[in-house]
Amino acid sequence: MRTRFFLAAALITAAAACNNPLDLKPAGSIPEQTAISDPVGARAALFGAYGGLQSLSYYGEDYPILLDLSSDNSEHTGTLTSFGDADLNELRADNETIAGIWIAIYDDINRANEIIAKVPQVPGLDADEMHEIIGEAYFLRALNYHNLVKVFGGVPLRLAPATSINDPVGSTRASVADTYVQILKDLDSAQTFIANADQTTQASLGAVMALRARVLLYEGDYPGALQAAKAVEDLGQYSLAPNFADLFSETGSPTPEDIFRIIFTAQQFNNLSFYYLFDGRYEVAPTPDLMHDFDPSFDPNDDVANYAPTDKRGQWSITIEDDNQQGAKFRSVQGTEFPHVIRFAEVLLIRAEAEARVGSLDTARAKVNEIRARAGLAPIGSLSQTDMINTIIDERRKELAFEGDRWPDLVRLGLAASVLDIPPQQTLYPIPQREIDVTPGLTQNPGY
Repeated sequence: MRTRFFLAAALITAAAACNNPLDLKPAGSIPEQTAISDPVGARAALFGAYGGLQSLSYYGEDYPILLDLSSDNSEHTGTLTSFGDADLNELRADNETIAGIWIAIYDDINRANEIIAKVPQVPGLDADEMHEIIGEAYFLRALNYHNLVKVFGGVPLRLAPATSINDPVGSTRASVADTYVQILKDLDSAQTFIANADQTTQASLGAVMALRARVLLYEGDYPGALQAAKAVEDLGQYSLAPNFADLFSETGSPTPEDIFRIIFTAQQFNNLSFYYLFDGRYEVAPTPDLMHDFDPSFDPNDDVANYAPTDKRGQWSITIEDDNQQGAKFRSVQGTEFPHVIRFAEVLLIRAEAEARVGSLDTARAKVNEIRARAGLAPIGSLSQTDMINTIIDERRKELAFEGDRWPDLVRLGLAASVLDIPPQQTLYPIPQREIDVTPGLTQNPGY
């Protein structure tokens, strides 16, 4: 409990310098003689690694918003050209938002690398706490690398602390397959070291297992994803929140569905609600196509005032004000929600898809119907394998809307080009040109 007590307060300070996407100073630039040299420093380093997730270039704004803008879920309604380019699927290698995402994620990878390399040598640190800190760092590194490979493809694997911003170690790109090998290896290490099972704003055993299920699904290892998702269920400690809206309270109120979420406060805020709501910037809005998915009777070419879904997710996630639709999943405007990195509903949908793909359609249907029951929808009946998979993908779209999952789903399923009518090479984001310019051996994705 002591570590968890310090985390909420320390994240505010530790992440305060993480919001500038152009700040290239790596965590490894801390003087060697003072970096992670005692138990207090080891704990602070872990707090900083969690704080890295709060960056406005990462989970605090750009990463989830851009991934929905690139898909058929969201459209650009504001003035940020980098967001407009994502909406049009016309991203360029000089897009500063893409550069900010890349830098923020690699900065957090370096924080994890510092912990993994140095915490084992910290004198006076209790062995159990040392193992926990290291295990959580492995989890964060796995999460970060998966967030990179989902949008950029194979990326440089930097597995040791950077000594400077020009450190050439890990400068060439690994293959997608090798990137996944490293992610799963990190998850193995995380599961070996982490003992905590009930925390939700730090990595737990359940979070490691849930992330493994997600990774295996994206890798196309459906039997493995099935077993990993089932293992999370078998823990018996997670269940769906009774009300969908409970997941998105303005102050991060806990629910039984929480597996891993990120702390935000009025001082260290996110911009998720601010960018979607009329009371904020209204930079991004739901697409009429998504509204039709929530409410099949709604004509995307009709007046948005006619939007009236029976799906409780659609009622909460999209609201109408002054004849315009707004994304209302996050509602604080001050950005004090605790957005989920992964929650139990996604685990159920992972298992449903994996079961369907291996032919266990009855089990797949049962998992989907758990999700639909909470949404106030009638259960689905028997379907062919193809129809079952398509239904599950549609349920993922509605359940996880505005959480940054739709674009990676379209890409992993090979649907992005056809659904969005874009050239196939645009299904990967460009490697930031500024990185290529200063990194020997770093190559660009085709078409950029």
